[in-house]
Amino acid sequence: MEVSSTNPFKLLESVQKTDQVCPKHHVTLVRLPGKEPFCPQCTRERIKAKEQRTALDAEAFWRKRKTTDMLKRDSIFDDPDLRGATFGSFQPVGQEAEANWNLARKLAYAYLDPATKFNTLFTGSPGRGKSHLALSILTAVNENARTPMSCLFVSVNELMRRIRDSFNYPDSKYTEEAMVNLLGRADLLVLDDVGSESSFKRDSREASEFTQNVLFGILNRRNRTIITTNLNSQEMSAIYNPKLLSRMYKGINGHIIKFTDATPDRRSVEF
Repeated sequence: MEVSSTNPFKLLESVQKTDQVCPKHHVTLVRLPGKEPFCPQCTRERIKAKEQRTALDAEAFWRKRKTTDMLKRDSIFDDPDLRGATFGSFQPVGQEAEANWNLARKLAYAYLDPATKFNTLFTGSPGRGKSHLALSILTAVNENARTPMSCLFVSVNELMRRIRDSFNYPDSKYTEEAMVNLLGRADLLVLDDVGSESSFKRDSREASEFTQNVLFGILNRRNRTIITTNLNSQEMSAIYNPKLLSRMYKGINGHIIKFTDATPDRRSVEF
């Protein structure tokens, strides 16, 4: 059977030595029929460099997928209009909102340092911009951190709904174990609207044991979490057990952003 022209052994048989020398490696150049002379050692170096670039590109791809891509890919929103919120799109109405915007920007700058260890608490009535500013911090860190970080925004009420749905679907990616692991290891996490999962209950304002166990499993692994809630400290104490609250309140002194009625409800409608 005739040997194919692409057979490497056939190519090796056709290699011809020349009378030229590589100025870099001082070895004799060779040539293939109809091709320019080349240095075998230079060729090996180029192949090795290309393989290294390919490996580095692959590493960068997976590092990005595990870090900066997580905010868009794995975040859980219950309000799709919130996606894309940034400091630039926040329109403060009144002195309180402007002061909170400035403080949120300072906290975002602090979170750029992966060694920074503290939680942040946004509190106040609905519609003031707590979630918008919390996501703005995440977006700023995600886009500007010198060391790529994994950032996640998660609506607590929607998280619990998806975990409960996973009880009927064992192959769901929203199992309790998967979510606790994912949220527990994120470099910076927003738990949005904490307490809302209890406000929908008719019998009791106390959070269910299941919800508290999930939140404890997440927060017990963390020391860089941003929490938004419509509740005050007394209401939080009535809903959650002290051990869970202690995890929520890690390092929040000096890192509490509070909205009062001085800031108008951005979603109010008059009729």
